[in-house]
Amino acid sequence: MFNSCLLRLEGDCQVRLRKGGAEAQYGMVWQVAIAYEFLLSTLERAKTESADRPESSYLSACINSARAKLNKYYTKLDETPIYYAATVLHPGIQWAFLTRAYSGREGWIDKARYLIQTLWEEEYRDLPAQWEIADSNLPVAVRAREYNPFDSFQDELMSYPNSEEESVADEFERWQSTKQDTFSKHDNPLEYWSAKRFEYPRVAKMAIDVLSNGCRM
Repeated sequence: MFNSCLLRLEGDCQVRLRKGGAEAQYGMVWQVAIAYEFLLSTLERAKTESADRPESSYLSACINSARAKLNKYYTKLDETPIYYAATVLHPGIQWAFLTRAYSGREGWIDKARYLIQTLWEEEYRDLPAQWEIADSNLPVAVRAREYNPFDSFQDELMSYPNSEEESVADEFERWQSTKQDTFSKHDNPLEYWSAKRFEYPRVAKMAIDVLSNGCRM
């Protein structure tokens, strides 16, 4: 499970040949927060499954240690708005991931909202609307030739209803309150935002800036 997730996130988004001649997709910044939740849920499942085994106390200690280490790095996402913003600005996910993953942890959701809103208000909301980006400069999304448990986890998130109903007050809120077209993880969110740059010029600039960042865990 861990290996399947990390294989998706390693590298520089360039297609590579792996063992057996399979071509693989590499991680994007919007996948980082999702990956942490996937890994934590995997540890929780492993802890439950190990409860009836003779060496359960040893396995439980190992799992708890792994969870503590994972949480240590997970909390570092709060140091920058990039990871949360990249997830929310992905048109196939928006707030669906955070509201589901952080259900019952309102403080986490509030922190994510604060970071994203601050980024929007301080760096993008009041920008002039005129800007352009050449389609040829957009990174190309590579469809994975293999399918693993992390892919299933992401697909489930993308099929989860987005319950956000924000009041239409500014450009970012207007985008969040508008029902988006069907979008899968195989589609390139940067191409989506390039097409939306005249309808949501400032949000599109924020999205492309954020989503163009490399994947670092």
